[in-house]
Amino acid sequence: MAKKKPLSFEEGIKRLEELVELLQEGDIRLEDALKYYKEGMELSLLCSKQLEEAEKQVVELQKDFEGKFVEKVFDAWEKDNEL
Repeated sequence: MAKKKPLSFEEGIKRLEELVELLQEGDIRLEDALKYYKEGMELSLLCSKQLEEAEKQVVELQKDFEGKFVEKVFDAWEKDNEL
């Protein structure tokens, strides 16, 4: 049995949007609504994990005290607290 390819972030978001639309229509059976809700929660978790991994990979270029560019791992929390 072939292993299912994991969804990309974009595919996950697109499917999540589709599920939200289906649930908002309200013209679905309860069993289907629960199934869509569960799938949506799983997709939300998957996309959240993918974003966390991407954030870890973001590198920010900054100048050191000598004016040379250095690479520094991006820290969103640090950036938010600089203001």
